[in-house]
Parts: sequence; C-alpha cells; structure tokens
Amino acid sequence: MLVILSSAAAADESSLSSLGLQKTKGDETAPSLSLNDMDGNPKKLTDYTGKVVLVHFWATWCIPCKYELPTIKVLREKLKDRGFEVIAIAGDSKNAVIPFVAEQGPKFPVLIDQYGSALRSYRVRGLPASYLVGKSGKIEGVAIGARDWSSPVIMDLIESILKD
Repeated sequence: MLVILSSAAAADESSLSSLGLQKTKGDETAPSLSLNDMDGNPKKLTDYTGKVVLVHFWATWCIPCKYELPTIKVLREKLKDRGFEVIAIAGDSKNAVIPFVAEQGPKFPVLIDQYGSALRSYRVRGLPASYLVGKSGKIEGVAIGARDWSSPVIMDLIESILKD
C-alpha cells in the first residue's frame, strides 16, 4: 500500500508515515474522464471542477475493493456537503456492476470503464487505486491498494485539502 499526498495535506509526519504516506508536489493535472454512469448518462471529471474528488478505480471481482467500498461511503457522507465527491470507476461491464451496486448501494456516481480507457489514461496497474484530485484539477495524492477511508487521519488529510 502506498499513498502519495501533496504539501496541501496538513497531517503531521508521524501520521503520514503510519499510513505509508509520502508528500509530493501535487502539480500533475488529472487526466480527463468521460464515461457513462449506470443510467447511460455521460459524466466528466470537469463536471466536478471546484470540488475535491476521489477518483476510485475498482472492479466487482476485486476482493479488497469490496471491503474498501463501505469506508468510501462513510468518507463521502461525512464530507459531501463541504465540496467533496467520489467518482467510482468500475473496470467491468454494466451487467456485472448492476447487481453489485444494487447490493452495496453507493450514494455517488459509478461510471463504467468496461474497455479500460480511464484505467489506461490514469496508468492504473492494480486495484483498488484512488486518485485524490484537488479543486484546481491537480492530483493531490494517489492511493494504491485498499485502506480505511473513514479513518480519522485520512479524514483530517482530506479536510485540509478542502480548506485550500
């Protein structure tokens, strides 16, 4: 597991190291996204300009993804009214995703990337993979592997990015 966060994050060094976090410049612009949601409506990352967005790549067959999703739901619920959003990008067919989403009930957009175009543009090498995109569209951090997104340290980190 590795998470990379920019200097915008205000967490102390001991908190960062306990989660395997490293700071970066945060100057890489997030690749554009244009995928359909579960209802077939087109969604773009630019639809969320001015918000902090967790772009989360997952798949229905990914066991760690299944365990991580409830913590992402908690994170989004706690921060949604403060300018935070989650975009979950499923590397599956819509037919595989429908029953999974019906069972798990995420309250954020689930986009279908059946042919892997977004996975390739973000250079995703394993799942789950999450990209924290700041209000300006720059990648503030990358998380490879599952984690507890509802942990107080991660919440504090994202709240500090929301304040910038």
